[in-house]
Amino acid sequence: MLFSFGPGPQGPYDPRDPFPQFKVEEMDFSKFHRFLRLGLLGLALIILWSGLNWAQGFYTDWLWYSSLDHQSVLWKVVTTKVWLYVGAVLVFLALAVPNLVAVVRITGRMFPRGGHKLPPGIYDSARSVLIWLAGGVVALGAFMLASGPAGEWNVVLRYLHQVPFGEADPIFNNDYSFYIFSLPALEFFRSWLVGLTVLVAIIVAAFYYMNSILRGEAFAFRGPILSHLAVLGAFLFVLIAAGHWLSRYDLLYSTMGAVYGVGYTDNLFNLPSRAFMAVVALVAAGALLAAAKTGRKELAVWSVGAWFGLNIVLGSLVPGLIQRLVVEPSELARETTYLANNISHTRQAFGLEGLRSMSHPALGEVDHATVEANQGTIQNIRLWDEGPLMQSYNQIQFFRLYYDFLAVHTDRYTVNGELRQVMLATRELSAEKLPTEAQRWVNRHLQFTHGYGVAMSPVTEVQSGGRPDFFVRDLPPTGEIPLDRPELYYGLKSLDYVIVNSRMQEFNFPGPDGPVYTHYEGDGGVQLGSFFRRLMYAWQFKDVNILISGEVTPESRIQYRRTVPERFTTVTPFLLRDREAYSVVADGRLYWIQDAYTTTNRYPYSTPWERRFNYIRNSVKAVVDAYHGTLTYYVFDESDPLISTYQAMFPDLFKPQSEMPEHLRAHVRYPQDLFTVQTQMLLQYHMEDPVVFYNKEDQWSVPMQHSFGQTEILRPYYIVARLPGEEKEEFLLIQPFTPINRHNLVGWMAARSDGENYGDMILFRFPTGRHVDGPSQVEARIDNDAVISEQFTLWGQVGSEVFRGILLVIPIGDSILYAEPVFLRPETIDFPELRRIILADSRQVVMHQTLDASISALVGDLPPVAPVVETVEDEDAPRPLIQLPDFNQGLRDAVDKLQEVVDQLRRLMQ
Repeated sequence: MLFSFGPGPQGPYDPRDPFPQFKVEEMDFSKFHRFLRLGLLGLALIILWSGLNWAQGFYTDWLWYSSLDHQSVLWKVVTTKVWLYVGAVLVFLALAVPNLVAVVRITGRMFPRGGHKLPPGIYDSARSVLIWLAGGVVALGAFMLASGPAGEWNVVLRYLHQVPFGEADPIFNNDYSFYIFSLPALEFFRSWLVGLTVLVAIIVAAFYYMNSILRGEAFAFRGPILSHLAVLGAFLFVLIAAGHWLSRYDLLYSTMGAVYGVGYTDNLFNLPSRAFMAVVALVAAGALLAAAKTGRKELAVWSVGAWFGLNIVLGSLVPGLIQRLVVEPSELARETTYLANNISHTRQAFGLEGLRSMSHPALGEVDHATVEANQGTIQNIRLWDEGPLMQSYNQIQFFRLYYDFLAVHTDRYTVNGELRQVMLATRELSAEKLPTEAQRWVNRHLQFTHGYGVAMSPVTEVQSGGRPDFFVRDLPPTGEIPLDRPELYYGLKSLDYVIVNSRMQEFNFPGPDGPVYTHYEGDGGVQLGSFFRRLMYAWQFKDVNILISGEVTPESRIQYRRTVPERFTTVTPFLLRDREAYSVVADGRLYWIQDAYTTTNRYPYSTPWERRFNYIRNSVKAVVDAYHGTLTYYVFDESDPLISTYQAMFPDLFKPQSEMPEHLRAHVRYPQDLFTVQTQMLLQYHMEDPVVFYNKEDQWSVPMQHSFGQTEILRPYYIVARLPGEEKEEFLLIQPFTPINRHNLVGWMAARSDGENYGDMILFRFPTGRHVDGPSQVEARIDNDAVISEQFTLWGQVGSEVFRGILLVIPIGDSILYAEPVFLRPETIDFPELRRIILADSRQVVMHQTLDASISALVGDLPPVAPVVETVEDEDAPRPLIQLPDFNQGLRDAVDKLQEVVDQLRRLMQ
């Protein structure tokens, strides 16, 4: 123990004295110095170990980025972080060190040597410890707080390379780039300096306080102590004044009134009041400096108190009263101008300003002429849903337990000269499904290295028995679309790492005579050409086998970060990726296309989407080669200032759209996530008149639909169809709309994907005087059809579950067609089969086994509903759709009776 309380030189301990005298029992500062040296040694070892880990991570990252030829991105990011870190350390030290030196000198003058109550030498040693402790806190603060600016490298680089928007806001008349690039950087560094100043003030005040304790004196804000802290307070209030001034611009994101952005109260009062508060903060800073010079403590107290009180009154109370007493009684009249600003800027921020609006007659009947004129649309009606198709693939196309189909993607291909909509899924390797005894390091990292091939099905064709037909199938892949390089080293699923091109042969696919093996011939991964590289990767993955395995050669390559989302996010964390990268079979190879977005939440006057961002552009398409792993970024929206800024930041990263190969350009599609955001914003922002918008007279909603036993919103979906007024079919992404709290349709929106029309959006509005059934109403018509309901009931009684898929609303010429698949799934296995296709127009609902039969029924050439039995072409007798057991004679009799009822109902309907 260094100190204990007891009688001092001037008498016994007085409990009323807040600073009791010290009695020195023993004071061995050599032990403290040894402890300090050990602590410093431990800190040095920690810093050394952290530095080695950082160096190892940087080295392996450099190798990985270099394998993609994107090392310039890593270098730019790392060097920016380093310079920001060093600069932040220097700024902190420039602020903290002079103040620390000042406090040491001030305490030395205030309490000269020998002017204390401790024995000789003790006070000097204790004060030396206090100085070292304060210096350590300053060093630790510099070390920790400098990581803040380093983490904001993206903000700094965007500020330094910003590209102007060429448009100004209606309030301050500043270019949008100021709010998106400059303002975030200014606000961050101001708030960071506030944090530094507060920390330095705390260190200084703590030093004064501890020094007073060591002397046994009462601590008080007076003399040099008051002057020093008042100067720091003045600097803090200068930063606060800057914050008030910058907060004026934040009113463009205000939510106070009826509009997002500057409203009536903001413009009338909040703008001038925040400028006034900046002046008040500067006056408070001047008062603190005056207090420092004169020593009058009341100046500091009154200035800080006045600022605090005015901040509450002018920042909350008065604006609330104005909003309640002045604005709300006549809100529409006062907010109309600001509503118009919000509508215009929101539509522009979400890419809705170029939306074309057209009328659609929405005729109710689909007749022979409509069908004949739209054969391309009819023959591409999507029957399969992603969920049932993926379950079917995992039953009939997986071939081995260690293969999985993880996601089904929608695309279009030209097959035999015709544009066909297809669904496809990649056959991914799931090495964790190998038998337990096969879960060896060699198997998981050297031999089972990749998936193989795809399954691809046309959306309109069904085999006998309700199974999907195929354009590409089996191992090795065969079908209508050539696939010469089916190996899938980069996809949606992977292990931590694999090592290819080792002495161990890699499993390729299961052949008829046993496993077929291969050796990797691509360029993907980092070559393990030296012992040092193997050591670094053994360190990174904490796996000594990388270092000692005799199967690894200098020609071997280690592949990691092999999933498409992981590769994309690692290289470009500043871009927002679409939730789904989709696979493409092109030029005999497998590719992945990942849509990417530039976003910000700083676009002036624009309402945010789900509080995440208020500006979005699909400016980038990233392509990953599934065999080589190359990652290429193509710019698809050169008018976007955000992507132009990123191009200035990373000039070697992006390529123009024109350099994308044509075989990939043919498979570019309008992204579903972007379209979802745009359609949800359009639910309100299709109303461009401020009065209509304020009154919500024509607010829309997204239809609800019932599929697979669940009720959910009808998400946008891809179709191949011919738009009204166009000459040929094209690949479209569409979304129907209903009025809010109603079920009838009021219109639909389409985004185009093909050729020069890519990105065009058209809104088709239905006539206001005509009722058009929405999905929920069509579902109700299906439920109310006695014959269809009876068939569903029958199927449910013989061990199968009936699932109705997504009901699609398909524009066909000037009419609207509704299509819904019906699946049967055994209760014991996830193996759905497509058994019926339901079609509907405004007149009737029909259901048959095939699409052609359902079309024929819809135009009156066949009965509305197919019989319970289906005729097999190569047999003379009808065969029941549901084969009943021979021992259940009673159930077969019930089926016969039900068939008689169905025939009677059909005759009555005819």
